[in-house]
Amino acid sequence: MKFAIILLNWNNAPDTLECLASLKKLDYPSYHIIVVDNGSTDDSAAQIQSHYPEITLVQNQENLGFAEGNNRGILEAKEVGADMYLLLNNDTIVAPNLLSELAKEAKAHPEAGVFGPTIYFYDQPATLWYAGGGVDPKTGRCFHHGCGASDQSVQVSEEKEYVCGCALAVRAKVVEKVGLLDQKFFLIWEEIDWCWRIRQAGYPCRLAPSAKVWHKVSSSFIDGNRGPMWQYYYCRNRLLFHKKHTPFPNRLKKGGALELFELAKTAMSKNNPPRLRLQAKAALLGIRDAFLGKYGKGCLDRFIHESVVKE
Repeated sequence: MKFAIILLNWNNAPDTLECLASLKKLDYPSYHIIVVDNGSTDDSAAQIQSHYPEITLVQNQENLGFAEGNNRGILEAKEVGADMYLLLNNDTIVAPNLLSELAKEAKAHPEAGVFGPTIYFYDQPATLWYAGGGVDPKTGRCFHHGCGASDQSVQVSEEKEYVCGCALAVRAKVVEKVGLLDQKFFLIWEEIDWCWRIRQAGYPCRLAPSAKVWHKVSSSFIDGNRGPMWQYYYCRNRLLFHKKHTPFPNRLKKGGALELFELAKTAMSKNNPPRLRLQAKAALLGIRDAFLGKYGKGCLDRFIHESVVKE
């Protein structure tokens, strides 16, 4: 079983180089690394090529987002004849046996289409960030099993609703049947949509507990995890996901009229800290764009060029 490991880089050579250094310690014999530079405006692509001339470097002319950026990597992976594509965030480091454990899980469960490792916080290496994912049937929000727990809480492999795009291994034959990531999502929720489509095609998603990755958590987001950029794409794409996969009456509940009211109240109240108001405004902007059908890149340039209000 040959793996193609696909990393996206966007103006972040230090994290990508650290990830690549950890990949060089893999104990698995058959893999190829593809780095997709997603329209970086710094010299990170040159740095990566200089340090690792043997890898395949795909250079996009603009930031195509997580979905389409990885799609470009998958198209390249087809050319190297990979049986399994591993989408891996560049702000991660991996255990040497990552591919060995994923391959073991894939061989043990030939019926499954997607496999994911357990993922830990980079700065808290014994604390879980992800041990399988799901979508709450009441709120419509996605969640991680085991987040904040110790490693001991995960003992055996099991089926999950989705595998986190931070480290997601998918069979090449499944991609041929189901298709690529939906580029309308651009960023966030795209892997959940993909896993839903893959499961609907009859291929379960599985956790491989002995495969391990450590994640810096959203280091590629402007203003960090849960900042305005994250809020925009999370809220917009959550609605897009339910538009695609949830029947209309239940979709209204998961759209969250009460939540919309609370966001508006947060955004307008001058008693709230500036950062909190900015996050709420970004979320409302995402909801607006979802209703207008404005997907893809959306307001990314606004988050790049606007000065971010800090407390």
